[in-house]
Amino acid sequence: MSEPRRHHLVPQMYLKRFADSKQRLVMVSRDQTKRLPGQHIKTVCAQTDYYSVETDNGQSQEVEKLLSLIEGEANTAIERMLNGKFPPSTADRKAVALFIGFQCLRGDETRQMFEEVGDALLKLMLANMPSEAITEEFRKREGREPNEIEIEAQTFILNNLDKVSAKPHQNDIIRSMLQIAPEVADIMLQRRWFLGDHGEPCLLTSDTPVVFWSKPTSADAHYGRGWRNADEIQMPLSPRYSLCLVWDERFKERMIPFERERGLSIAAGLNQLVAHRARRWIFHHPDTDPLKGITLDPVEPVIKAR
Repeated sequence: MSEPRRHHLVPQMYLKRFADSKQRLVMVSRDQTKRLPGQHIKTVCAQTDYYSVETDNGQSQEVEKLLSLIEGEANTAIERMLNGKFPPSTADRKAVALFIGFQCLRGDETRQMFEEVGDALLKLMLANMPSEAITEEFRKREGREPNEIEIEAQTFILNNLDKVSAKPHQNDIIRSMLQIAPEVADIMLQRRWFLGDHGEPCLLTSDTPVVFWSKPTSADAHYGRGWRNADEIQMPLSPRYSLCLVWDERFKERMIPFERERGLSIAAGLNQLVAHRARRWIFHHPDTDPLKGITLDPVEPVIKAR
């Protein structure tokens, strides 16, 4: 049996709820210049070997298999939630929280962040490291003296750090994902959950389906917002239902059936947020038009200078 090499950054079990009976949906590019109807969920958000790792025995797909197990348990739990089992049981809550934790970290945005941070840290280290120390590191790693070409390359890099970039190994990026995702899931478990019923299919999703929102404050200029300290974590679960996780302990977990006008108004705000946070693609059901009236600003950098 062949190993699964086509890896979905957003799983099919999630995308299928935004697809028609033939499992096709509409893809819209983040810059809104391309609209591609009739896209099968098997082909969207899929890249070859995105979660593969190198081992002594060759390339391994065990991480992709792990993600598939997490998705399977979450899919069953979400189905129960959408069918009225809300608040969810402890087991379902854990399954969905873990799925959200991984979804927060498994896409292009997080990978780009890991790459940019790794590049910046390595350059900072090299800028403050004597060339003799770098040569010694080479000897330890390779077990020999560097040749003339390797010395020239080393000198060029040290003198032109702004012209080169360093990319972490994929194993390191995936290791970080595996370490951090359960911590993010724990944050989700600590929050209060509510399920919003918007009354009719009106929600979209994207390649970055989990988003956070906070009420603007004067402190935002000095302190960032993220999964831990954001006021709300939101995720569309289907064209009709959205999940919202808050910190307010006074909040009673429940399913909220919005009145039509309010449901559509809240959906419009969530659609704007999810579409804005997309890196490349926005998705929606073929029978809806949730992007109508939405104009997006350019994609923000992953790491913002302050």
